[in-house]
Amino acid sequence: MEYIATVDGRDYTIAIDRAGEATVDDVVHAVDLRAIGGTQLYSLIVDHRSFEVFVERRAAVYDVMIRGDLFVIDVEEARLRQLKAMGGQAHPDHDASAIAAPMPGLVVKVLVEPGQAVDAGQGIVILEAMKMENEIRCPTRGVVRSLNVTAGQTVNLGDLLATIES
Repeated sequence: MEYIATVDGRDYTIAIDRAGEATVDDVVHAVDLRAIGGTQLYSLIVDHRSFEVFVERRAAVYDVMIRGDLFVIDVEEARLRQLKAMGGQAHPDHDASAIAAPMPGLVVKVLVEPGQAVDAGQGIVILEAMKMENEIRCPTRGVVRSLNVTAGQTVNLGDLLATIES
């Protein structure tokens, strides 16, 4: 099966044809992905490198956190994308302005203020979860329109942390 994954405006072609392998842009990688305890937390091994990955599906995109970096990923079957292109339908843009908690935890520190200009990848909030501090980063460039959390506050999975206007 072949997919197109869009991350930060860049498309990656991913083919999964054999167990234990994934081809990303014509480069074959050895992979092993396993759910940890039936949660949204996964153990991912790519070419003998181990990663702890948190994944949440949100509408048509996935929020993926790896080593404290948050990626908003749009995944679509390659064939479906081709059919849409032939039909003249544009690939929809997804609103990345709402930053939600990728996991339940405690807000340790808020790094921005309303009205502040932010760049893609800039830290917004430090969230402690499972005794680890995770920097929640802005997926897009823009201006902080609202902050919905304060230091010391606990949040649940999916709670709105901030809104960024492009």
